[in-house]
Amino acid sequence: MISIVLVDDHAMVRQGIRQLLESDDSFAVIGEAESGEAGFRAYFQLQPDVLILDLMLPGESGLATLRRITSRDADARVLVLSMYDDPAIVVRALDNGAKGYISKAAPHNELKAAVEAVAAGAPYVEQNIRDKLHDCTINEQHPSLALTAREFEVFSMLAEGRTVVEIAELLHLSPKTAGAHQTSIMKKLSLKNSAQLVRTAIVWGVAKL
Repeated sequence: MISIVLVDDHAMVRQGIRQLLESDDSFAVIGEAESGEAGFRAYFQLQPDVLILDLMLPGESGLATLRRITSRDADARVLVLSMYDDPAIVVRALDNGAKGYISKAAPHNELKAAVEAVAAGAPYVEQNIRDKLHDCTINEQHPSLALTAREFEVFSMLAEGRTVVEIAELLHLSPKTAGAHQTSIMKKLSLKNSAQLVRTAIVWGVAKL
């Protein structure tokens, strides 16, 4: 039986994933967490076979949590389950130690296949995402390599048209902190305005027209 810890800030999402997985006797959800910090603690307390991790979390970002876990346990088997499916974010997650990556739009049977593969120590990336990675060239100029995990989250949300106030609320940050992240992003990427930010995001596949 594969033991699993779920990390997602939406209780209904966790409940749905739990019900889906536990409908099969091969899986057992032994813990849940609604934040990155709680997920980090749960992983080392419960030692699951697989940690299923969302990237959009309040407080510490999912990418930061992933990096903390894998830096302490290089053998950690983390499966990212995220609303994001663009190559930039996928590559960032895999570079930070994720063993697998699927989107929340994936079929139910693909989630089970991903958990089984990651538990066995095999990498797993959803087919639709693999196709996108194949078509996308990512090099040293990619903004995901210039920004911190939190900055990249803010960058993605700004590219979606969200305001600093909205981002602060979604990420449980103060508007001042979210604004500071925006300023740092603009400086690091040599952007002068929001239009340039959106264009950069579109060029690199972080946002869509």
